[in-house]
Amino acid sequence: MRKLFLLSFIVLAVGFVYVGAGISGDASDKAAKLWSSMQDAKYQDNWALWPGKGKMYKGQHPHGAFLTTYINEIAANALNSGVKDMPKGSIIIKENYMPDKKLGAITVMEKTGDGKDDYFWVKYMPDGTVAVKEVEKDGKKMSVTLAGTPKGCVGCHVASVSGIYDIMTPVK
Repeated sequence: MRKLFLLSFIVLAVGFVYVGAGISGDASDKAAKLWSSMQDAKYQDNWALWPGKGKMYKGQHPHGAFLTTYINEIAANALNSGVKDMPKGSIIIKENYMPDKKLGAITVMEKTGDGKDDYFWVKYMPDGTVAVKEVEKDGKKMSVTLAGTPKGCVGCHVASVSGIYDIMTPVK
């Protein structure tokens, strides 16, 4: 009986944290698959860097003191052709480094549809786990998992006036 109670408690606690985290099962699964596909693609070896940016260029809040930005072939072709908006299937991976040049996080944007705002966003920790942010709402503390459409990502990037180039210089 005690084991059943403990198991029930754990299941409910995990369910509460999961619901409170603000991430759906779909977003969690998508984040895991995206991480796996990034590793399979060996993006650091095989993908282009953002045009005009090398590795470890000076960054800005909220990403990091230094950044390296990789783009898949779809995104590279779009940038080279001068389109205003990224096409579906474009992936932008930004490695976010701390002032000591240690990797702090990896933020990813994947264009999932044809609309201007159709992106899947995710912030990974260096080990590939999805980042979690602690927030307080209505006096209650909760963990928010940063995958799907996190308000911080969307609010900064979708305010674009000049299209994909604002991805690199967010609106203040």
